[in-house]
Amino acid sequence: MDSNHQSNYKLNKTEKKFLRKQIKARHTLLRHEGIETVSYATQSLVVANGGLGNSVSRSQLLPALEKCGLVDALLMPPNKPYSFVRYRTADEAKKAYITLNGKEIVDDLGQKIILYLNFVEKVGASGLTSRPHGSRRNYFF
Repeated sequence: MDSNHQSNYKLNKTEKKFLRKQIKARHTLLRHEGIETVSYATQSLVVANGGLGNSVSRSQLLPALEKCGLVDALLMPPNKPYSFVRYRTADEAKKAYITLNGKEIVDDLGQKIILYLNFVEKVGASGLTSRPHGSRRNYFF
């Protein structure tokens, strides 16, 4: 997000739009999955607009995520407009948040998609837990 503020108290039009989209992404995640975002850095992020439901493929999203650190896991639920990524460390996740939040990628159809990232603590019924590689039961991680 640009730091071109008109004053210390007012956001410009682009920043206001970004914040509205960020809030909408949080509400969508809460409504669809019952997952709340957190304001502090964790190893896990939700990537709004970066999902299979938005025509964003794993091969498009993963390289962008890997530029910020070692991706431990990436879940892209079918027909959902978001995905989940877990990094090895919270510092890598924080770097991804700073680097990719509000950035554009191009989907399979050639359309520009803006990514909105938020930190999450729990995903699925049992939270962020490791799962056996063959198990798909607890959504992710």
